[in-house]
Amino acid sequence: MGNLLKPKNDLLFKRIFGAEDNIDVLTEFLKSVLRLPAAEYSEVILCNPNTQYDRADDKIGILDIKVRTTTGKIIDVEIQLEAVPQLRERIMFYGSKMFTEQIGKGDKYETIKQVIPILIVDDKLFPAKDDKYHHRFTLYDIDAQLELTDILEVHTLELPKLPEATDGSSLWNWLKLLESEQEEDFDMLAQTSPQMDKAVTIVRRLSADEQFRFDYEQSEKRRRDLMAFMDEATRKGEAKGIAKGIAKGIAKGIAKGIAKGIAKGKAEGKAEGKADVARSMLADAMPVDLVSKFTGLSLKEIEKL
Repeated sequence: MGNLLKPKNDLLFKRIFGAEDNIDVLTEFLKSVLRLPAAEYSEVILCNPNTQYDRADDKIGILDIKVRTTTGKIIDVEIQLEAVPQLRERIMFYGSKMFTEQIGKGDKYETIKQVIPILIVDDKLFPAKDDKYHHRFTLYDIDAQLELTDILEVHTLELPKLPEATDGSSLWNWLKLLESEQEEDFDMLAQTSPQMDKAVTIVRRLSADEQFRFDYEQSEKRRRDLMAFMDEATRKGEAKGIAKGIAKGIAKGIAKGIAKGIAKGKAEGKAEGKADVARSMLADAMPVDLVSKFTGLSLKEIEKL
């Protein structure tokens, strides 16, 4: 059969971790990331991945995998193969939506449960000198070294920083699974736990499924095409914006004017690039929610295109 499919693909990732039959696999992965008490996992429930929105111009929030634990903590697991623009802002937006949808008019604030976004990214979010692949963020005073609250707890997992050799943690095993495509790697990982063995079995079964393999390859092609289109649109938009900015700056005869013009032009170019990508996705009949998630544009902005 050759190499197996890589589980970090969004389609395969959701089949492994986002199916009702695989709650035990998802639970073991969550245990490897989080510091929650064991009792918190006695009941892990998959939830509707769509976050609520109140107005037509609200941005849609579509989560990869959303679960609720025994005491009501809400966990969102996201996988992103590229560190697209505003990725950090997007994960905070999803977190805020999961807060607001918990409470209605007249409800008490103490009813709000902890929200935990987990972001897996196949890119580097932080400087190269930082070699930690797992970070945990809460609301924290850096100077006083004092935590305000952990009611919002964001975890980031950077796949490129995963060491080649195991560090002895179960988290390393799960992230290695996402990176693997060689038979020997899957064989090694399958020995580490019953849940990992189950995950590897799913990968093997779907890799041998002709229809799933076709869907997988199509999703990969679509992702690559969209990223290439966005890069090209952004470059063209920035170049056009910079030229306009220089012209405006020269007209004003002020160096500061040129600098401001270039900065403004870059921003306008990026916006034009996003709009071009959105138009292309809509022309290919892609769902509006996917267009919003990929470009960061709101429903109202997309409707104007």
